[in-house]
Amino acid sequence: MKRFFKLSQISLFAGIFLTSCLGSKFLVDDQQILATQRVNGLSGSLEDDAKGLYEQEANTRILFGYPFTHLAHLYKLGENGWIFKGYDQQKAIAKRDSLAAKYDQKIDAAKTDAKRLKLRNKKAKKYDKKNRKVKQGNQLMRWGEPLSIYNHLSSRLSSEKMSQYLSSQGYFDASIQIDTTHIDSLGAVGKFARSVRNWVSGWFGHNDRYIDLKYNIELNTRYVIDSIQYDIADTVLRALIFENLDKSPLKKGYYEQEKLSKERDFIHTLALNNGYYEFSKQYLEFKIDSVQLGRDTVIVREIIKNPSGKNKHKIFYLDSIVFITDASVNETFNRTQEKYRDITFKFGKNRYSKKVLEWRVPLEQDDPYSRNLTIETQRQLSYLDNFKFININYDTTGNYFVANIFTSSFDKYQTSSEFGLSRTQGRPGPFVNINLKNRNTFRTLEILSLDANAKLEDLQSVREETGFAGNYTSRQFGAEAAITFPQFLFPLGSYYKNKIGRFNPKTRVSFSFSFEDRINEYKRLTYRGTWAYSWQVRDQIKYTLIPIQLSLTDATTTSEFQSFLDSLTTDNNPYALAFNSAIVSSTAFRLDLYLGDYANGQDGGYVQFNAEIGGNLNNVLGNSLFGDSLETYQFAKSQIDLRKIERLTRNTNLAFRLNVGLAYPYGDNKSLPYEKYFFAGGSSSIRAWRPRRLGPGAFGIFEKDANENPTEFIDYSNEQRGELLIESSIELRQDLVGFLEGAIFVDAGNIWTVRNSLVGVDDEGDDGVFQFNSFMQEMAVGTGIGLRFDLQFLIFRVDLGMKLFDPAQKKGERFVGNELFSNFSRNSEINIGIGYPF
Repeated sequence: MKRFFKLSQISLFAGIFLTSCLGSKFLVDDQQILATQRVNGLSGSLEDDAKGLYEQEANTRILFGYPFTHLAHLYKLGENGWIFKGYDQQKAIAKRDSLAAKYDQKIDAAKTDAKRLKLRNKKAKKYDKKNRKVKQGNQLMRWGEPLSIYNHLSSRLSSEKMSQYLSSQGYFDASIQIDTTHIDSLGAVGKFARSVRNWVSGWFGHNDRYIDLKYNIELNTRYVIDSIQYDIADTVLRALIFENLDKSPLKKGYYEQEKLSKERDFIHTLALNNGYYEFSKQYLEFKIDSVQLGRDTVIVREIIKNPSGKNKHKIFYLDSIVFITDASVNETFNRTQEKYRDITFKFGKNRYSKKVLEWRVPLEQDDPYSRNLTIETQRQLSYLDNFKFININYDTTGNYFVANIFTSSFDKYQTSSEFGLSRTQGRPGPFVNINLKNRNTFRTLEILSLDANAKLEDLQSVREETGFAGNYTSRQFGAEAAITFPQFLFPLGSYYKNKIGRFNPKTRVSFSFSFEDRINEYKRLTYRGTWAYSWQVRDQIKYTLIPIQLSLTDATTTSEFQSFLDSLTTDNNPYALAFNSAIVSSTAFRLDLYLGDYANGQDGGYVQFNAEIGGNLNNVLGNSLFGDSLETYQFAKSQIDLRKIERLTRNTNLAFRLNVGLAYPYGDNKSLPYEKYFFAGGSSSIRAWRPRRLGPGAFGIFEKDANENPTEFIDYSNEQRGELLIESSIELRQDLVGFLEGAIFVDAGNIWTVRNSLVGVDDEGDDGVFQFNSFMQEMAVGTGIGLRFDLQFLIFRVDLGMKLFDPAQKKGERFVGNELFSNFSRNSEINIGIGYPF
């Protein structure tokens, strides 16, 4: 009975709270809240596009249907105040105008132009801040959003926009009916609680304060394009268009107005890239005939007119190309003029290789003008990272252009530094990175860079639970010298280098060393040399080929850690070999593909593919050359990482990730270098597990009590590694308020070995080796929630991961979601990271 009474109290107060969740207490007179709006009769992209035409939006709610309109309440809190004063626009205006008058007096009193300029800049910055408060309200109001008061005129406008949109998709006879339903968003308990609240506080609510807005649409028949007719007066232009008809977006099929827009853009671009510099979209028009044929079909007539008073469109050709390499320098001196191939270079100082610059200029003398090649020239020159300003304009002489390329240089020397705190595990540790860049080092537009870094980390031991106590457990520092050439350093003729120059070719040669000291375990000093080629297609696809990468590692271990490794070696575990001094040679290839607007966190995708073959020198020189003091490895490794972001609403995204990798050692020692193994768990992996503690497979060792008897808890002390990795994640991200974003996620995955066990066999008979018929039952699953703080210069992330399915548990007991709160500390992990997990 007491329990029932307690639940009734909770329900009552919850109902009282929820009565204000939709903001009805802020309404006056006969105002109504737009609670929901829907489009009936459409599906798929038609429905999504129609929803994007809403003239008025309902208030944002946490996780879609939850009734609390937090941003509207935040707006009202800023407007009305609570323990602080509310927003007063007149007062804000007075402060803004007072600030402007104050700085105007200071500017008038200033005695120098420099002082006046400084004060004007300072005034503009502070005035903008004050004016933002006048226009948008205080900080809480800017974080929030005004209450969505239903406006019938807005719904009519939305209906008209939808009707126009459907017509543009070929549904000329579609009809739309607006249906508004008065709703009460509360259940029985909520209604009773509101009655109590009204009686106590005198606040009166009504069941018709909320509007459920529906647009009921009947599409009817969709029209199709039966035929396309062309009326092009200019015969040369007509021939050009007919040659490219296979690329035209305008085809027979369903009528879509977007096809006409794309055709207009296609013709315009085609003309501009073939010498028609003065061609504009106004010369092109379409006429749609939906009457002549009947039967829900249309005829599209494409008409391209000539310029007024002329019988054709003028074609412009490039007469010459002039490249000024120091346009920002004062022109009081005489520039030297020098011609290389078809380009005339003008410069005050002869700083740059004309051959390399010519490779990056796709414009050709006597060719027709091309807008695409103009843009491509700017892009290729910007890739060189030597010019901060690049501009191209054209001087006209009859039908001929003089292309003028103006550039101004970056500073020859550039330094940058970065320092702060980073966290992989345990306590955050300090780090520092320092970079020195020297541009145009050998006057062929190469870039020499020198980097140095150092950091301290609180990392968990490879073999035992440390509790993150005491001093930092990992000390690392290193340095790298690299030089990047804007060409392929390969025996190719100038003709081929000129052609390849359109794909931003680069050769990067680097030498580095890194030192890592894991306290009480091992020290590793690694020297690495790399020769790499890279090239790209536009900004979407980048390729990297590393013909040779050679690393030499000098490793020493403590006696205690060596005993631990020896125990693994006794079990024929090649993992122990990864901590020996070693020489590793490899050849690698990498592909990066960006789709859509993924780079800006919008709809789009990303694909990264890596392939690597290790042990090349072993194959050529044999293992005996390196003696017994150095471990050598032969292996093949491949990995593909697929990511996608799909925008659901204006403030909600759904992100996906699939990461699969395989490493196969085939050398005499059947081992991989330590850094070539796969690991699972951590802030960018399966977040319900600690870093590098998940797997392999269903293998699991239980902790022991004081009497050496197994407990019910899995021992995650030792680092786990594998040769096969499968990871997948799905994450729902929603803007909460201002700079704060929330997330709900589910991660699934694991690691396995592919041939021999690295861990032995546990009490259940699991050895961590991948088996196709059972790997799905060995996938670890975790879920959780997270917060992302968008600080403009970085995104700070905090995730709470919780185990749902733990394959290391005994069979039949692997679902641990029901034990989450009873054993929260063992079944959850807090992850801190920088940037999104994927």
